[in-house]
Amino acid sequence: MLFRIIHLITLLGILLGAGVTSGDCATRMRPSEHRGLERARKYIAQDAYAEAVDVLKPLLEREEHHPLVDFYRGLIAQTQGEYAAACTWFERSVAQDAGLQAGWVNLAQCRFEIGEFAAAAQAFAHSYALSDPPEARWRYNAALAWYQAEELKRARELMLQLVEDFPAAVELQWRELLVHIYLQQDGEQNRRLALPHVQILAQESSAAAQRRWREYLIRLYLQLDMPEQAREFVTHLLEVESLEPRWWRISAHLHLEAERYADALAALQVAGFLAPGDAREERLRADLCMHLGIPQQAIPYFMDLLEEHTANAEEPEVLLGLAQAYVRRHKPQKALAYLARMDTMQESIPQLRLRARILYMLKDYAQAHAAYVDLARREQQERSSARAWLLAGYAAWNAGEMKAAQTALQQVTQEAEFSSQAQQMLRHLQTLK
Repeated sequence: MLFRIIHLITLLGILLGAGVTSGDCATRMRPSEHRGLERARKYIAQDAYAEAVDVLKPLLEREEHHPLVDFYRGLIAQTQGEYAAACTWFERSVAQDAGLQAGWVNLAQCRFEIGEFAAAAQAFAHSYALSDPPEARWRYNAALAWYQAEELKRARELMLQLVEDFPAAVELQWRELLVHIYLQQDGEQNRRLALPHVQILAQESSAAAQRRWREYLIRLYLQLDMPEQAREFVTHLLEVESLEPRWWRISAHLHLEAERYADALAALQVAGFLAPGDAREERLRADLCMHLGIPQQAIPYFMDLLEEHTANAEEPEVLLGLAQAYVRRHKPQKALAYLARMDTMQESIPQLRLRARILYMLKDYAQAHAAYVDLARREQQERSSARAWLLAGYAAWNAGEMKAAQTALQQVTQEAEFSSQAQQMLRHLQTLK
């Protein structure tokens, strides 16, 4: 998921009326108003807001007064976080003098603060129109406000115009907003339009923001069915940030998607060396070792799962994995010991299948036969049981129980799979009679 927009509207040189003088307004200012505003300005600068309000009050009570009187009263409300009241005062100031840019800017900010984003966007548009020379930040703020108002088309139009009008001044936050606008709209075309901006953000952003954009760029490549570009980018990241474990983990994920399991395991091992992963990652390493035919490397991972996560130390899947690893290492006694730690009263089919195999390996053919028969009967409810019946026949044969072997093998002949092997053994049994 995309991270939230963190760029807030910055209004420099506006609060406290910095740079706002009577010359900024078309309306002539009375001497008394000039003196009153000067006193109010000083009080505001000292955070003496009550005194500033007292100075402005008689000026505001006049039927006709200068727009800056309303403006200064709005500044006081705004500075104290009374944004709705501030909006009223700023609206009065711009109603008297539509050319008072500071009034529009502060009105826009207050509208934004109280969630009236469409009105904020319109006020910022006035601010931009009145700036001379044009100030890109007001158009950016207007686009941001339209975005917050979910007017994506208007936001997009303003941002594209901004990039066109100020090509040499494009800021990263502009690209960030454009990406958010594109990705709030469905369709592959919008993702493709966002791609070049995400690429630049992934390259030029700083610190944590850059890392998040790099991760998102990889995800975007995959969403756009561009796996080669994703792998190339991750390879580049491993070259420039080889000690960053998250890139190794993402590399492992991409290798898994491409079914390159050895490469995935290698990447996970490096990631684990740089920063230990969680239990799921440990289990994935163990499973990859088993899949790649290196059970001796899987065993330490399974053991770590048992030792480090004591609350789940007897987790059946881990114990079963350990038993399977020892079977493949031709150590059936150890495998049987781990199976014994599992619940034998409610034995799962994989657990029963492995126990039967171990008993056969240990040449305990009578017990192996009983286990395979039990397995075959349970598998009949879910899947073909031919293989289990066949192995039950082998076990009974080796135990010298020819009648039991014949019974098991006859079950196999009822199914196509393994039928020829069962028929061959049954014919051999006939010759022994």
